[in-house]
Amino acid sequence: MNIDDVRAALSAGNLETLIGLEECGWMDVKSSPYMVDKGAHHKEELVKDVAGFANTATGGLLIIGFKTTVANGVETVSEVSAVPRTLVDTETYRKLIDDRVYPHIEGLELRWTERSEGKGVLSIDIPAQPASARPFVIPAPTGKDKKSFTGLAVPVRRGDQTVFWSAPEAHRRLSAGWMAIGAPAADDGGAYRDSVPSAEDAADQSKAQRILAAMPFDAPWLRFLQSRPPMRRVRVEFSQAIHQARDDLRADDISFLAPALVHAHATFMNSIDRLVDELDNMHDPYDGPNPPTYTEVPPEWKHTDPERYKQTMADLSEARDAFLEARTELVNVLNRRGLLA
Repeated sequence: MNIDDVRAALSAGNLETLIGLEECGWMDVKSSPYMVDKGAHHKEELVKDVAGFANTATGGLLIIGFKTTVANGVETVSEVSAVPRTLVDTETYRKLIDDRVYPHIEGLELRWTERSEGKGVLSIDIPAQPASARPFVIPAPTGKDKKSFTGLAVPVRRGDQTVFWSAPEAHRRLSAGWMAIGAPAADDGGAYRDSVPSAEDAADQSKAQRILAAMPFDAPWLRFLQSRPPMRRVRVEFSQAIHQARDDLRADDISFLAPALVHAHATFMNSIDRLVDELDNMHDPYDGPNPPTYTEVPPEWKHTDPERYKQTMADLSEARDAFLEARTELVNVLNRRGLLA
């Protein structure tokens, strides 16, 4: 099931169809509500989890009212465990999200699905947000009941977990944005310089088009990655297409002139190299006389080596997410400089 299938099941009240699903980059399942009246930590957890999904390309679902089991490192929905309606304060949830997540999340929906009299399941649906709105930031967690932005944190999804940008990650991204729009000039009072066409842009135009030729927006393998699927199985045709795109880009040896593009392109190439390396760690399952149709993380590792299975899945998801984020960053820089036409 994909995220839209889960949305449809929740809307129709078909809760049992979720049993057996694994938590992933777009779904987080909880057995009890956020007890926001019990202290600052619970409020911080709510806004962190919501903002983490807002910072993905797919959006996500927080679903409250299911139990999960952890077997061999994989957290899986095991049964419906409806929660009392009296414990779920949707108005307070929404107000906390509106007050503490910046910018405002468009289309946020809190949906209650009745299970039995007085009990049900709550889903918090965070639709995919415009790339231009990301990153969504929240007040840095302090354990104290504050909502002012005296410090900032950026929650992101990493596999089935929500974590914060590390200091090196935040610095890298801030540096890339700083370079893309121009650092403050010494004589302009701190204002940013406008981006204007330059000789560098003219020279970089053809290079940008060659990147787009190797990595077209409508490429099936790119659409597959953008759906943020669990990475335990990948069709061979997609894996081969990613390898080919990487090989074509490496063979072209593109050297941009604009500093912002040099940085964004280098980050992007490192990310696609990492993605290819992680895909190479997958295995072609034996498929008889016919060639394999997919590569996969060996399912037997769940039982024979659960830590390896969990780590491999996490590495694949992180490599996929890092590639998509680096690609978005590169495309945004190209677009800001008018090189996508």
